[in-house]
Amino acid sequence: MMEINLNRVDYLQVGVTSPKTTKLLPALEEKGCQRVAVADHYGVVQCFGTKKNEIQTFFKTLPGPKIMRLELGGAIGTAKDKIFVASGGEVKGYTRKGKQFLRFDTNMTEAIKSMHISGNDLFVCGNFIFNHYYECQDQNYYLSVDSINDMICLDMDKVGTIVPILACQDRILRVLKESNCLYEIEIAGPPSTLALYQNDGGDTGEDLLYGTTDGKVGLVSVGRAACTHRWEIPNNKKHGGILSIDNYDITGDGIKDLIIGRSDGLIEVYGYDEAENPVPRFTYNCGESVTSVNGGVVGSAGYDELLITTYTGWIFGLSSEPADKRLDPNYLLISEDAAQKIYKLRICIRTFYEAKPCTLSSCT
Repeated sequence: MMEINLNRVDYLQVGVTSPKTTKLLPALEEKGCQRVAVADHYGVVQCFGTKKNEIQTFFKTLPGPKIMRLELGGAIGTAKDKIFVASGGEVKGYTRKGKQFLRFDTNMTEAIKSMHISGNDLFVCGNFIFNHYYECQDQNYYLSVDSINDMICLDMDKVGTIVPILACQDRILRVLKESNCLYEIEIAGPPSTLALYQNDGGDTGEDLLYGTTDGKVGLVSVGRAACTHRWEIPNNKKHGGILSIDNYDITGDGIKDLIIGRSDGLIEVYGYDEAENPVPRFTYNCGESVTSVNGGVVGSAGYDELLITTYTGWIFGLSSEPADKRLDPNYLLISEDAAQKIYKLRICIRTFYEAKPCTLSSCT
């Protein structure tokens, strides 16, 4: 396993979160710090970032109904910097500055569990119902034979058409065309989450990643009439189910790595070998269910990190920034006094293990 050194930095805690309710907004400049949009079960949507090495909240809404999904959107061909949240049967939209520009009641009989935004197209799913809206007008409808755990669409810029895909509890990925099921893809376990390979479906736009409730991850190519199974990562060690998947180049080799968050707190990074098969690079266990994983730049400009959100609402980063630099109060998101105490404590621990008396007056 190629060693990756990532150091944890805690940001803040929000309310209880559902899967896929944390996103990173596009940076305004290359390798600049990104804003974080997060929604919780208190119904609060907030956007925060770091400025002058301190947490800065850009906006925070009042509490309301429990939010089950957060997605980013924008006009096709432009940056996806609009924030959309789903609660009950309603979808709201906010700008990156917090101004609400959309409040749309879908009139669905079920609460929205999953959602996808592509330009002016809105796709939402309840437990069994799929609805497609264009500019808030009904377009397509589909009733699934089993419960829907997640949904996504292939990249319209690459495939040239709308291709919704439903992840259903009966171990089937259902590929839709308008209001009909075009064909079904059988996989090894009940799918829990979907993501586009390399965030855009790969070279053809047809490559789709899936995670299952029994901890497997796989890649399939979704063609116009049939699919091709590419590879699958087994769960031989019986880790938790997959709740979140992202693609981000955290290893710095120029190829987006596969980032996985599991229900048992395990966070994994996979690179790819010459045959484009996944190879493990990094693991970290935070001790509680991981609802969202995102790769980006949050704490310090120029330093890549994995942004993690847990079920209980803790948001922290696994940063490529050196740990020694993070003890400098000029860079750490804590006070200078706290940084000095941590620095002295490290010296005490080091002298203890070296069996030398500590000379710091603060430790006597």
